Amino acid sequence: MDSAAHTVTMLLADARLPSGGHAFSAGVEPAIQAGLARADVGAFLRGRARTTTLVDAATAVVARRAGLSGTPYAPIERAWAARTPSRAARIASMDLGRGLLRLAQRLWPQSPAIAALTAGDAATPPRPIVLGAIAVHAGLDAETLVRVAVYDDMAGGVAALLKLDPGDPVDGVRLVIDACAAVDPLVPQLAAVDSPEAIPAASAPQAEAWTEVHALTNRRLFRA
Repeated sequence: MDSAAHTVTMLLADARLPSGGHAFSAGVEPAIQAGLARADVGAFLRGRARTTTLVDAATAVVARRAGLSGTPYAPIERAWAARTPSRAARIASMDLGRGLLRLAQRLWPQSPAIAALTAGDAATPPRPIVLGAIAVHAGLDAETLVRVAVYDDMAGGVAALLKLDPGDPVDGVRLVIDACAAVDPLVPQLAAVDSPEAIPAASAPQAEAWTEVHALTNRRLFRA
């Protein structure tokens, strides 16, 4: 990658990016509201990294391939939706996608890959597809894209945890490192995913049920 791609990579991994990620807890708030103990958050994040996050990372990789070849994103979104059973989780991802898309359109209005996200009467795509389109424009390779997608989800969850149940931030850093390490052996495999059909189907039924319950409460800090 060139220096500009490295800069965009760091921006995408920065919680200060104005794309709405600060309003998302990566499932941590629903889990805690359902009774998950703080001591078990690490296990929860590692499990999420190898299920929900893995699906999103692979979706971003396939979206990157579509953006490079100029093929439609719609089949990828359908495949992602089929692997994301929770309607509340899908809506949350599309809300995040909307914020990230707004940022991308403002920064790179002439990008064909980003413009294709809203071609015709297409609805706002979920965050991983927008992330894949940004990777095309910025020149991120597939493995870097996977790592960004995983890190963003895990770091977002830990940032939410520190607001929901304050503790030593250093402990949060260890949670992020451990959760990302749980996926690290799979990065080359995820980076090689080349079609919507090849996106892994790795759901997390309990976390999805918690997300559905969370969507119905008005006592929450985060979108999901």
